[in-house]
Amino acid sequence: MAPAPWAVPAAAPGDDRFLDYVRELTQPDGAQNAAVDVRAVTVDPATAGAGRVEDPWVSRHVVGQNDALAVVRDYLARGETFRSALRTAVVVEEFIAADVSAQVVSGVHETFEEEVAMVRTAHGVCVGGTDRAGPADTYLVRRSDLNILVEWIAEKHRQVVPTPSGLTERSLPAALRNRPCLTEEQIRDMVRIALAAEVEMGLPVRLELAWKEGAVYVLWCEAVG
Repeated sequence: MAPAPWAVPAAAPGDDRFLDYVRELTQPDGAQNAAVDVRAVTVDPATAGAGRVEDPWVSRHVVGQNDALAVVRDYLARGETFRSALRTAVVVEEFIAADVSAQVVSGVHETFEEEVAMVRTAHGVCVGGTDRAGPADTYLVRRSDLNILVEWIAEKHRQVVPTPSGLTERSLPAALRNRPCLTEEQIRDMVRIALAAEVEMGLPVRLELAWKEGAVYVLWCEAVG
């Protein structure tokens, strides 16, 4: 699992300590500048962090200190424009060049007597879950025993991949187009993570995850109840 990202609620645009963290995370890795993901979310403190006011602002694969600092300062400045009763958190995390991206919702309302979680997976890096990648494999998993009740394998034709100049779409190799992105055990592993996060947060959650070389990274978690 990826290390916990840094977040600063209601940070001022001149918060040098937080900006120092960003500089540290984006230090050159060998001959290349490191890449990060930057998110900002505005919440109402009265909801104990569970009431997102609007969709997060997300910038993926931001390369180098200068660009990362510019995005962070922009998001912090945007947060200053909201009413004083609201708070803005900016999160900066290591960019993961995912082989497969996934989104998990720990509890969904479906026409089953059992309580189920939903999992969607797609090849490559996905912005905001799996939407940008187009069709995604979809699973409904029974929460009580992690039995997969529904499995729909999409015909997938493209993936989003990182390049030195940013993210770009490429054709997916023909051999992968009609195959599941992940194994059934990997699907269950992600539901286990989502259920554990739900216990911690006290509400159903939505998770974004990335699989790279067989390891899973939690990129984002939010309450959706």
